[in-house]
Amino acid sequence: MSTIELIIMETTSNIMILLLLALLLPVTALCATAATDRDTVETWEGSLRLFGNEPFTRIALVTDSGERWYLDMDEQELQQLWQQRRGRIRITGVPVIEEYAGREEHVIKVIKYSWIPEEK
Repeated sequence: MSTIELIIMETTSNIMILLLLALLLPVTALCATAATDRDTVETWEGSLRLFGNEPFTRIALVTDSGERWYLDMDEQELQQLWQQRRGRIRITGVPVIEEYAGREEHVIKVIKYSWIPEEK
């Protein structure tokens, strides 16, 4: 191979490496941002309410300030939670805004919950 061919090959490989890096950096930054949002854990208190009409009902936590947070958790565990409801509940999870039926809704990806004992 001639010197010119070697220079062209080296330049081409350097350009390809730069293009690859240019593509990977925004994707990496986007993933890092999404991971940070998913790592936000919060705790809410309120009572459970059922919204919607059968067969499209959804269970939500309604806070004292009237905020509605739909619960995202294992369906069987969610049904047990609804059947065992007894007053106020504390729910810890990751807040997410999801689109449902064309509108944005607040959702909690539930990590844990506990019933708040009644004060006597």
